[in-house]
Amino acid sequence: MIVDDDIEQEAAQWFAAQRRGPMPLDERQAFDAWRADPVHQAALNRMHEVWGEVSSVGKMGVAARRRAFRPNRAAIAAVLVLGLAVSLGAGAWWRLDRQTAQTGVGEQRSQELSDGSIMALNVVTQARYDINARERVVHLNEGEAAFVVRKDPERPFLVRTAGYEVRAVGTAFNVRNRDESLDVAVKEGVVQVRRLDGGGRPVLLRAGQRLHVKNTSSPPRTDLKVTQVAAGSVDEWRQRVLTYEDAPVSQVVRDVNRFYERPLLADPILGRRHVTLRLVIDDRADTVKRLAALLGAEVHDAGREDALKAAA
Repeated sequence: MIVDDDIEQEAAQWFAAQRRGPMPLDERQAFDAWRADPVHQAALNRMHEVWGEVSSVGKMGVAARRRAFRPNRAAIAAVLVLGLAVSLGAGAWWRLDRQTAQTGVGEQRSQELSDGSIMALNVVTQARYDINARERVVHLNEGEAAFVVRKDPERPFLVRTAGYEVRAVGTAFNVRNRDESLDVAVKEGVVQVRRLDGGGRPVLLRAGQRLHVKNTSSPPRTDLKVTQVAAGSVDEWRQRVLTYEDAPVSQVVRDVNRFYERPLLADPILGRRHVTLRLVIDDRADTVKRLAALLGAEVHDAGREDALKAAA
């Protein structure tokens, strides 16, 4: 993928903004709009790769690997200058050499794989991948990831997680494996979902369709059901927006806690309520206040955590 100098300069600026820490809401929205372009996202990925090389040299003294892509001097300079102001050990970064990827609390990352596909990881997610001459396989150990798959009829793109396999050729889709449940939703194209133990019938999902497995620890007793979903909401979490339809409040709270270090709790009665809502994730205090308003609840400081309780 060819990236011109102007885009590299913009990528360097956004990379520096990411390293400064949490962005204000307006800056985050501008950043999300910029990186929605795959060319822009690829340029940003290169910045992370260069930073990883600089970090490796600084920490272990190893030579940087040869790369097909050679970032220009401006891009390298931007990362090196930034390195003077930021500790090499700060933050969680892609482990590109080990074919694994991991994000922590509040951290989202995107990566261009060697086949040209894009993998975006949501907060608190672990994955590893193997791309060879026969197939392209991602093992989603836990968490949530969105994929934009580069078409290659000779090598299927497979995501294996929680005892299931999602098969795609050239499409965009989202996979969520959390709390012993599985969700697969398609933004573009078609994917096939099947159980790895061979049980049940494979399910075809098209754009705007979602498959939900409530409990992945035991095989479903009936055929897997497909529901409709707005294609635009499939990977809305990439803009730090959480969307729920008839979901328990306890699930919403668990997801919010993956974005912030300070825990949020909901009392049992409130936690069992089912809600349909759309929540923007930004500053923690504002997010918690907004969630409480949507739930008609009150927020109480409980020392090391905040507690949500239904309003009296």
